[in-house]
Amino acid sequence: MQVDGHIISGEFYSSSQEFLLTGIKHLTTESAISEEDLSDLYDYLSAHIDEEGGQVVTLNDQILVRLGQDEIKQVLQDLDDIRRLF
Repeated sequence: MQVDGHIISGEFYSSSQEFLLTGIKHLTTESAISEEDLSDLYDYLSAHIDEEGGQVVTLNDQILVRLGQDEIKQVLQDLDDIRRLF
């Protein structure tokens, strides 16, 4: 099932219970994310949502992506929508 959120896009595979992240912000990537990893990211961003300066996430352990506070809120909404698919 294709998922196109505010910040995150990808494909959810119910057969393998994983989400294939194909895009975040303006960057293209391909990373498989388990339900546990997705929940960990959601919990981390939720805990740090009010920090000034936003947060930086890493794609494929190589590319740094800065998320401002408004973007974090959008990512949390996207992640919440994806979590419901699991």
